[in-house]
Amino acid sequence: MNRPLPARRYAFLQTVQWFIFGILALLCYFLMTSGSSIKPLLLIPLAICISAHFGEIPAAAVGVFGGLLTDIACGKLLGYNAVWLVTCCVMTSLLHSYVLRDKLLNVLLLTAVCTAVQGYLDFMFYYAIWGHADVELIYMRIMLPSGIMTLLSTIPIWLIVRHICEKCGSRRSFELEKTIVSAQ
Repeated sequence: MNRPLPARRYAFLQTVQWFIFGILALLCYFLMTSGSSIKPLLLIPLAICISAHFGEIPAAAVGVFGGLLTDIACGKLLGYNAVWLVTCCVMTSLLHSYVLRDKLLNVLLLTAVCTAVQGYLDFMFYYAIWGHADVELIYMRIMLPSGIMTLLSTIPIWLIVRHICEKCGSRRSFELEKTIVSAQ
């Protein structure tokens, strides 16, 4: 039988875990801003994957941080992606708390929906309503490939986040261990 972690060790592991998540977010930001080719929006799958393992409050914080970094990386109005990503992250956390299991397919589906809506909003508010010529080319040559790359990048990000959460323990697993030990 697994013994629960002492509170001090759990707090230390949580600090390490969030530090690693911060480093991952900055790495994703740097990858999004380097070069001049079409790149995936790596902060979206990172925020979704992290939100799947934590409660609503940490998920909202991850959404704000990831959304603001995405706004800066994409040159959008500050807070534009943050509002949408907070909504996606909180919904992901709630769905994983009450409905979904921690499976790659679930995270891929949520990332696909979040990325598709974010891409649609970007397309409508930044290109379509302003009457740019050949807006369908912008969608087909820039936004669609970026969305597909974002979805494909979810797989390695999910594996990394899942491994970190297994090694450091998430809040849900800590509370579950306490419940199991107190029930015996």
